[in-house]
Amino acid sequence: MRFLHLSDTHLGYKQYGLSERGKDFFDAFNEAIEIAIERKVDFIIHTGDFFHSSRPSNRVIVDAINILSRLKDRNIPIFTISGNHDRGSNVKDVSPLNILQSAGLTLVDQKVVEYNGVFISGIKYISKAGLRHLGNLRGSIERLLDQTGEGFKILMLHQEFYPLFPESGLYLSEEIPEGFNYVGIGHYHIFQEPAVINKAVVVQPGSTEFTAYHESEEKIDKGVYIVDVDKDIKTEFVKLNNLRPFVSVRLEEDKLESILKNLKEEVEKKSSLSGKKVVVIFRGRLKDTGTKEIVELLEDYGFRAGTENILHINFNITREIQVQDVGVVIENEEKLLSSELKKILGDIELYETVKEVIDHLRSFESIDDAKKYLKENPDILEL
Repeated sequence: MRFLHLSDTHLGYKQYGLSERGKDFFDAFNEAIEIAIERKVDFIIHTGDFFHSSRPSNRVIVDAINILSRLKDRNIPIFTISGNHDRGSNVKDVSPLNILQSAGLTLVDQKVVEYNGVFISGIKYISKAGLRHLGNLRGSIERLLDQTGEGFKILMLHQEFYPLFPESGLYLSEEIPEGFNYVGIGHYHIFQEPAVINKAVVVQPGSTEFTAYHESEEKIDKGVYIVDVDKDIKTEFVKLNNLRPFVSVRLEEDKLESILKNLKEEVEKKSSLSGKKVVVIFRGRLKDTGTKEIVELLEDYGFRAGTENILHINFNITREIQVQDVGVVIENEEKLLSSELKKILGDIELYETVKEVIDHLRSFESIDDAKKYLKENPDILEL
């Protein structure tokens, strides 16, 4: 038996508000499907965030159906769960993934599906508030395990586990009961080396594209896993080769000109090799140089979005803020904001719920994207 495991495709995400980036996410998904077909897999599992929004546009749904039809024509089923991005409200709506079931996709939220002697179970994303109400995740997983029979058992999850999410409070060794053969996990976007936990092979393939570019992702490939099951379980990470190149550089005020000269050569090289315009990320902490000066210097070196080699330029730059009355530099604004938010709200559970909403909104690359999401998902503010 052979299957493909992928996750976090985020179809419909027009990163930076660009239609080109929206197409990139579909191109990555299409390449993953091509790998599945070429490797003659028996089925595919997808561990959440199939779509980027719980209300994808009609165009996005049609494009997804067109790609899934390639699998359906070859009798390759795909099983998925709802992630935090594409789940529907239990009260007001259902997951948009239900729409794709006629195209060959099977939604496995809180249930078990048997396919050719393989028992595939899954739990859709549960928020921290939901987990507090539920009590624990393990109980729900054990109930799914009780519904399986004799055969290969797969569990799909889309959750925040320690240590990848330090404040999650969820530990794989505690939440996953013994009895599953393979556990596929989504939500964390950087692929992890497979591990064996409670006798199950645990695999986290990461996302197929960059939804937010972080330093930790710079040298990490995007891809999918091919899993071969005979007497043993063998996993193979297969890199996606046709992604748009990203180039990230840390700006240092005393070396700006030399950095930009080298960067220009790297951008030209990557654009030429890939045949695609590059997304450039500028990051760093500046003290004396202003944003206006940086922009002017970039333009002198030809760094403008929409040029022959550059699709988009993104700034991830912070400024050192001097607090005059105490004479110190704030090094960690994140901790300061969290501390103040806890004081204002005065309730730890309410703080965690509000912080979850804020963290979700911060995943968007522009204010317009965040506003659009809030408009389409008003229930996110129902605290």
